[in-house]
Amino acid sequence: MTDHDHDPLAGLDDVPWAQLHHSYGMADDVPGHLRAMQAGVWDGRYPPSAQLANHIVHQGTRSQAAVYTVPFLVRMALDPRLVNRHRFVGLLVAIAIGLDNNCLPNGYDPQEDRTNLANLRGEADVSARWIGEAADEEQRKEREEIWAHVLIGAEASVRCYDAVREALPALAVLLTADSPELRAETANLLAWFPESAGMSIPLLKAFVVDEGSPGAAATGVVALGLLGDPAIVPFIGRYQDSPVVELRWASAFALTRFGIAGPAVVEVLTQVVARPPGHTETMSFLSGSYSGLAAMALAEMSEATTLQAVDAMLVGLAASTGAEGFYDRYYTARMLFALAFPGDPAEPPQSFADLSNVQQRVVRFVADRDETAWPSMDALRRWGGGADQARRPARIRRGCRGRPVGPCLPDPSPRGGRAVGPAQLSRRLQPRFAYQ
Repeated sequence: MTDHDHDPLAGLDDVPWAQLHHSYGMADDVPGHLRAMQAGVWDGRYPPSAQLANHIVHQGTRSQAAVYTVPFLVRMALDPRLVNRHRFVGLLVAIAIGLDNNCLPNGYDPQEDRTNLANLRGEADVSARWIGEAADEEQRKEREEIWAHVLIGAEASVRCYDAVREALPALAVLLTADSPELRAETANLLAWFPESAGMSIPLLKAFVVDEGSPGAAATGVVALGLLGDPAIVPFIGRYQDSPVVELRWASAFALTRFGIAGPAVVEVLTQVVARPPGHTETMSFLSGSYSGLAAMALAEMSEATTLQAVDAMLVGLAASTGAEGFYDRYYTARMLFALAFPGDPAEPPQSFADLSNVQQRVVRFVADRDETAWPSMDALRRWGGGADQARRPARIRRGCRGRPVGPCLPDPSPRGGRAVGPAQLSRRLQPRFAYQ
């Protein structure tokens, strides 16, 4: 019996944490977070898993230190003595892919990060020339730090993903754990590793068939869809007519990943957008938002479904209130605005009458609601016309009872860990990657 069998954190102090970086500087505080997770001790408002995630995968950016936590998190997830093990697995998902909302409604393609890293390494001469062209010593050091940070971030993305992928065979046993939350989070984890689909698909099929929790079983069906193997379509299709709404939703969503979007699929998705099942920790995709994930699928369909989708979103948003409805409101609203106000208009509308019927309905709906409820209206603002930001909303809300649209909350960050080459650094990446 090894030390790891007795203590999942054996060897924790052997890692050179003080030489590693995370989003807030040096990673010497990581051992304390891991020990708090093992003990199940909360210090403050958020659980220790959330506090650690904020440091090592802040806003989805996988840090240099994140990969070093993987073996400890895996062993803790497998330790039946510990509580809330689904949170350890959930953190492994974040370490592997960043924020799932940056990948959904599609699956994850690890080759993108690998190609990005290879391209960066191939631009070593270009980066050296860019650094050498600095105007003075201060700028040269700043450019060196920027380039080093970009390269470390790209390496971290690949290393994090691969480290979690290597642990999948050991973690797959958790599909049969006693906790439905742990089973569901494990199904969620398997969804993001298409290269391991040969192992995962048979396990997920058996899991879905035997699972008694509607949310967990639905998570398994969604995971099968995200893995993207067309051979699984007949199995997924079995649940289209299930009496369990979560399974109908999961089947409809998963089928859209294979280009299947007939009337029956659209009907189920619009029903769930308008009246989603209750939130549980057994469905953790997109922070548990059934309606948000359904809205994402609808937003990718043909224009023929736009009116039906918008109507459903408006119904769902009207009922989505309070803290419990935040994620439904957030993701559904983002999809609503993107669907009704796609891209940039060829000719910015000069009055409310210039908008389409669908757009007018959305603007009236927004104007009649609490202005603090909207997570993002960038799409709507792009359609406002004019250079003066203060005047753009005024133009667009003509005919909507004169109420202001109001400010928006920030969008989630782009897919974490993605970097570009030095040719773009001097123009736009310097502020993004500068140390704080």
